[in-house]
Amino acid sequence: MDLKRIVEALRHCGQRRSIKQGKSLHCLIIKYGLSQDIFTGNNLLSMYADFTSLNDAHKLFDEMARKNIVSWTTMVTAYTSNKRPNWAIRLYNHMLEYGSVEPNGFMYSAVLKACSLSGDLDLGRLIHERITREKLEYDTVLMNTLLDMYVKCGSLSDAKKVFDKLSSANITSWNTIISGCCQKGLMEEAVSLFHQMPVRNDVSWNIIVAGFADKGSLQALEFVVMMHKEDLRLDDFTIPCTLKVCSYQNLLQMGKQIHCYVIKSGFKCSCFTLSALVDMYSNCNVLCEARKLFDQYSSWAASAYGNVALWNSMLSGYVLNEQNEEAFTLLSHIHSSGMCIDSYTFTSALKACINLLNSNSRFALQVHGLIVTSGYELDYIVGSNLIDLYARLGNVKSALGLFHRLPKKDVVAWSGLIMGCTKLGLNSLAYLLFRDMISSNQDVNQFIISSVLKVCSCLASLRRGKQVHAFCVKRGFEKEDVTLTSLIDMYLKCGEIDDGLALFSFMPERDVVSWTGIIVGCGQNGRAKEAIAYFHEMIQSGLKPNEITFLGVLSACRHAGLVEEAWTIFTSMKPEYGLEPHFEHYYCMVDLLGQAGCFNDAEQLIAEMPFKPDKTIWASMLKACETHNNTKLVSVIADQLLATSPEDPSKYVMLSNVYATLGMWDSLSKVRKAGKKRGEKKAGMSWIEVSS
Repeated sequence: MDLKRIVEALRHCGQRRSIKQGKSLHCLIIKYGLSQDIFTGNNLLSMYADFTSLNDAHKLFDEMARKNIVSWTTMVTAYTSNKRPNWAIRLYNHMLEYGSVEPNGFMYSAVLKACSLSGDLDLGRLIHERITREKLEYDTVLMNTLLDMYVKCGSLSDAKKVFDKLSSANITSWNTIISGCCQKGLMEEAVSLFHQMPVRNDVSWNIIVAGFADKGSLQALEFVVMMHKEDLRLDDFTIPCTLKVCSYQNLLQMGKQIHCYVIKSGFKCSCFTLSALVDMYSNCNVLCEARKLFDQYSSWAASAYGNVALWNSMLSGYVLNEQNEEAFTLLSHIHSSGMCIDSYTFTSALKACINLLNSNSRFALQVHGLIVTSGYELDYIVGSNLIDLYARLGNVKSALGLFHRLPKKDVVAWSGLIMGCTKLGLNSLAYLLFRDMISSNQDVNQFIISSVLKVCSCLASLRRGKQVHAFCVKRGFEKEDVTLTSLIDMYLKCGEIDDGLALFSFMPERDVVSWTGIIVGCGQNGRAKEAIAYFHEMIQSGLKPNEITFLGVLSACRHAGLVEEAWTIFTSMKPEYGLEPHFEHYYCMVDLLGQAGCFNDAEQLIAEMPFKPDKTIWASMLKACETHNNTKLVSVIADQLLATSPEDPSKYVMLSNVYATLGMWDSLSKVRKAGKKRGEKKAGMSWIEVSS
């Protein structure tokens, strides 16, 4: 047999993926005793690699009596190309242990690609050392692969060192280092490198556009305009990036202009461009236009591309605009049509479930069932959203079970569980989860910090709060408005008001929430005068107080007995700020007037308020009567109090104590007898933190 023709035939079968003919050729090679020829064996390996038949390739590789560097490189490349980097790295290490073959530039390039996929930075650095030792830095292709490995493994500093030492950097080298800067958010540096490039291509421009688009920056549009002026064609990468910025910035008119450009230029829409258009219209709250595009192209997109990218965008649009019923109808259609549902589909479906938590939790169980049968329960994106869903449902047991089974946990999984525990009052568990999150080197964001500081506030744990504060300083969160507000709230609720006031004084920008927090904190810590002063300072700064702000300052006045100040603030709510006082505001005033002995004013306010007085109002008045020995009003208030909650034994205890204090022994005897018929009051509980 002609060996040259056999090899050509093997390559032809591999390129055409003619598996049946390729295996027939393999049988002929064995029959004629050519299977042990290393050249033929390597071409057989390459053919099976082209077929993506890695098991057959590996079996053949193991049976080869002799292997050279081409044999090893072919197998390593095959595993890397098929997204199985760990197998590729294992083979490389085995080759080094085998010792009979020395790696070359092609092998290093193949293994570096495997390192990029697996994130194995340590091995990548070891290969870099070997490249330097073997003086292979002249190989630009190899050095570009090394550069790409450092960028994809997140080590931009190493990538810069490689780039700076390149003797003949080509356009791929420049594009790779610019891409690395964009991924790290260093857009100024990326743009500077872009302008230094000796030659640019479409990829160079698209990298910059994508970098700005990921940050939602309008500069992405500026670079697109520059591309257009230089007669560079906007492609299937540029247009979706541009539309992404329009979505982020809610630039509907700009989005429409890009849509017109797509139509006028005869641009053949890809599934990604169509999806980006649907996303843009959905994010700009023009769901009818998104639906029109979807109806026009959905059948073509599904048949032409065999995926659900466009369907996912429409599903996401429904969820974003809270058209949840339509979202579930679309999900049902996707499922029944036999399309391949992916993690993005399920993520949108779970968000729709979260939107419907208060009205219908049945959908959540149905979607979870579909996720399990589709094999996506342990996908880290879908699993994280499932954990968030169950935490919001209040089912922490199921959320924890999913969390522990999830092999890869992202910030959504951790934050969903921590915030769910916080919401349910499981504060100690929430704090322990936060500590575990830090120990696992997860990225913690300011919203998780805010939740954990709330936990410290609820536990009145100053020690833990200070630990979180130290963590904020280390990570650079202490200047974030959300974190600062939470820190101030924690210190105020833990009684360290001076620390809270110090932090407040350093806040660069103060909103209604931060002002309200400091006013409430001052009131709770007995600094009513300061609370009132902050209230007036807030108004002078041009901010309008809300109902909670008024409640905070009125509570401060109540605790300090400042009747005139409270009355002035209370009567200003509606005429000056257009705010109707709520029941809580009236309660503050009634309690304050009662404790000050202004019973006529208190009774008049109760009569005029647009709410029916409840047990808290009457209990407050009863306490005031006890304080001021007002025996005349006690009987009237007692009747009103018992009428609001006759089955509550605590009210009988309260009345007994008041009657005993005022020496009303006949009334005391009667109320005790009535109280015994109602049952005993349950004992309360409290706790303190003890330093160890």
